[in-house]
Amino acid sequence: MQNPDTFPAPLQAIVNTLNQLRPESNLSELKLTWKKYLLLAQEQIPGIHIERDGEIVCLGALSPGCKACKSGTWDCIFTSTQCNLHCEFCYNPCNLPVNYAGSVFGKTPGVIAANHARTDITGISFSGGEPFLFPKKLVEWLAYFKARMPGKYYWVYTNGLLVDETSLHQLGDLGLDEIRFNAAATNYTHPHVLNNISLAAHYIPNITVEIPAIPEHSSRLLAALSEWSALGVKYINLHELMYEPGTISAEMPGKRREVILPDGHRTQINPESRLLTLAVMKKVQAENLSLAVNDCSLQSKLRQLRGRRRSLAPLTSDPFEQLMDETLVSYFVFRDTTDYEFCHPGNLSIRPGSRVFKLVRSAPLTLQAPKQWISCIEC
Repeated sequence: MQNPDTFPAPLQAIVNTLNQLRPESNLSELKLTWKKYLLLAQEQIPGIHIERDGEIVCLGALSPGCKACKSGTWDCIFTSTQCNLHCEFCYNPCNLPVNYAGSVFGKTPGVIAANHARTDITGISFSGGEPFLFPKKLVEWLAYFKARMPGKYYWVYTNGLLVDETSLHQLGDLGLDEIRFNAAATNYTHPHVLNNISLAAHYIPNITVEIPAIPEHSSRLLAALSEWSALGVKYINLHELMYEPGTISAEMPGKRREVILPDGHRTQINPESRLLTLAVMKKVQAENLSLAVNDCSLQSKLRQLRGRRRSLAPLTSDPFEQLMDETLVSYFVFRDTTDYEFCHPGNLSIRPGSRVFKLVRSAPLTLQAPKQWISCIEC
């Protein structure tokens, strides 16, 4: 970036945001750790599937919902933030209003569906909070979206305690594709939840257990695998354990490693969490269990966030901006000290004597996010 004194006044606000100091990302350091993990995974798990330098790691097939998530073409709709439990590993923001509902694409089904139609969303999930606190709303919202976008893949998250056969029957009739149980929320083998997992398998095509990989819970998790498989669970999604600021998980005990993302966001991960995922894969493979295991790591989540930026770009970009991977690029052309215009990169016309500045900003993660400029360079 040039000396700010050389920029015309209309660019000064952008330059000022660039001059605000942001912490330097440490992802390059983490990449060495990820590389060692991938080598270990290939050594210990014959047939493990690894793509995109470790952004996709799994044993067996991925759920269609996970494929949508990893590509960034997934939207998670909160039917409510209210929950019947208070899990120590929950990383939903604590400052969400108690009556909040919606997603990054809008706050009502109508707005969300309209915005989905302008993007490449392929998967839609319903979460919370606990969606089965309000089963009627869950059924109504699924029916609304299925009627308007029948070709999408739909799933719901739950801790399993409030699941009931009437709701499962209704959701199955509407075409719900998958239900994901967070069995860690109820100590992995809660009898009532196990019964509901078995019941759900009669109505919903795909049953998943999706949990954080908590190293301190390794014995309980490994012991539950064969029982889950026998009940009809097809997929195991294991999240790398994160301690996210502003959430309940921030106070959870455990080993930590700080992560600084390129946009300046700071979080922490448990450095032993991913090793537990490998242990699960080894047991599944050794016992020939009919379970597919997905390593939903921070590495994988970064891929998903890039995809979300791309999905939201049609709704957040200006007409003069062009999407380049996860950034929006435009040109600011000055004819003289006061006469200027924005130009699309594909339609840039320059007259002699013009000054041209290339502007780059991050494609946002939400509709309401302020513009975050990355660079401003005179061409």
